[in-house]
Amino acid sequence: MEYQPCCWYFTIGYPNRWRWLGEARHESASRSTRCAPGFIDVHTHYDAQLHFEPTASPSSWHGVTTVIVGNCGFSLAPAKPADLPWLLRMLSRVEGMSEDALAAGVPFTGGSMGEFLDGLEGRVGVNVAAYAGHAALRRFVMGEEASHRTATNDEIATMCDLMRDSMEQGAIGLSTSQLELHRDHEGNPVPCNLATREELVALSAVLGDFPRGAIEIFPRTFGNFDGYDDADADLLLQMAEASAKPIHGNVLGVFPASPDGWRRNLAVAETAAARGLRIYPMLVLNPKGVHFSLDSTFIFDEYPTWRAILTSPTPSRTAHLRDPQARERLVDELADSSMGSLNLTWDQVIVVATRDAENRALEGRTIADIAQSTSAPPIDVMLDLALAEDLETMFAVRRKIAERERAVIEQLVDHPMLMAGSSDGGAHLLTFCGADYTTRLLTDWVPSRLTLEQAVAKLTFIPAMSMGLWDRGLIRPGMAGDLVVFDPERLGVGPVRMQRDFPAGASRLVFPSTGYHATLVNGEVMTRNGEATEARPGQILRGGVR
Repeated sequence: MEYQPCCWYFTIGYPNRWRWLGEARHESASRSTRCAPGFIDVHTHYDAQLHFEPTASPSSWHGVTTVIVGNCGFSLAPAKPADLPWLLRMLSRVEGMSEDALAAGVPFTGGSMGEFLDGLEGRVGVNVAAYAGHAALRRFVMGEEASHRTATNDEIATMCDLMRDSMEQGAIGLSTSQLELHRDHEGNPVPCNLATREELVALSAVLGDFPRGAIEIFPRTFGNFDGYDDADADLLLQMAEASAKPIHGNVLGVFPASPDGWRRNLAVAETAAARGLRIYPMLVLNPKGVHFSLDSTFIFDEYPTWRAILTSPTPSRTAHLRDPQARERLVDELADSSMGSLNLTWDQVIVVATRDAENRALEGRTIADIAQSTSAPPIDVMLDLALAEDLETMFAVRRKIAERERAVIEQLVDHPMLMAGSSDGGAHLLTFCGADYTTRLLTDWVPSRLTLEQAVAKLTFIPAMSMGLWDRGLIRPGMAGDLVVFDPERLGVGPVRMQRDFPAGASRLVFPSTGYHATLVNGEVMTRNGEATEARPGQILRGGVR
């Protein structure tokens, strides 16, 4: 096939058309190759990782050229130096990151949002935009009290001033979480969980003074599975009105405990649209089989006894896990679908990796299978094995998307008010990897529910416009040179693997990709055939600056 050496030839959005865009610096030739705008991941937690792994992998392996960090209310700035160790420990607990890796790999020692962004400038492979996290704002203003009480009017006013400063210095917006199961490393609610409606609306109103930006929120009633209740629906609408900015709501999923709860979330988005407001629930597109070890996991946090035990110091934790009465309570809670969304059955729990050689034969077997062969209760099988290995045994919950869940996703995947997601990139590193959602959208739902052009728009133009990134998300003259070159016929997600490449020897789960020839960030090749180059062309996208 002949090269087109003096132009970009593309079909995404403009089938069978080409135009002169200038002399090409990089060429790729294949009959099935496509060129699209670089993908934008609006929900990541790469705030810490970017300091020691500047390419935001594995998201960048899946076509992502821009990441939004600081989601769920959890950012590293603004922060007083004395508070940064606490923020890192909270981040480690809530978002499943290695505390040792954060301590060894993050050079940021506290400061303003501007200072945090300055520390990344010129050192990253992808573009980065950052929310100011509500937990950080509260901790900065209220200190330790932020985790224990509501704020006074004066404290709310000070938080608003700090939010305004953060926007002036480049924050893309505000993120917050009201999710009750978000608990810090001391077992306390994360600071933003204690915010009143007045505080949330006041902080939202700060964004109204800026030309672009967004709000990201984990609403309180997400954890109820019945969809947003009336109070949360009204709060979201108030925040959207006060800010005059789009709201990204986490997340829209299908839960067995309330299989129709998603309808209420969607109804809130449609009500907002009818009023000229924008609320984008995030539709989970990729099945997240979860891994866990009992020395560090969040997946049981919805269940009170599990949470109390697994957040306690190690000696107390092991003592409780050996207690027969405590085990009975643990079993009862897992069986109560009203308590949580895990809906775990023992034939889904697999022993993935054991520490001790004498247990190697158990790897790959389910807890149910081991229990049947040993005539022991499943809870005893799992806990006794974990305790024998100082809680280091790695387990996994493996299940496919249920037919009902798949049917709902099929119905909603082309809905204009739903944002594609969610990767949680940089978080829950030993639990799951969601960075494959871009590739899964392009392979699982094209062409059955979406054209390739529609799917690409959901990963590019729509998130760019929702974040106010006006120079991203399209291929046209004057736009930034963020591009992904891929072969739709070869796109795929490889098997999940454990990779030990973080500071302090920390590990993470990653999904490799196939079919991506290259990603270009601001015109420079950042990945080639799935491997990062030495280029660091990423820009810090300072969102709120007027």
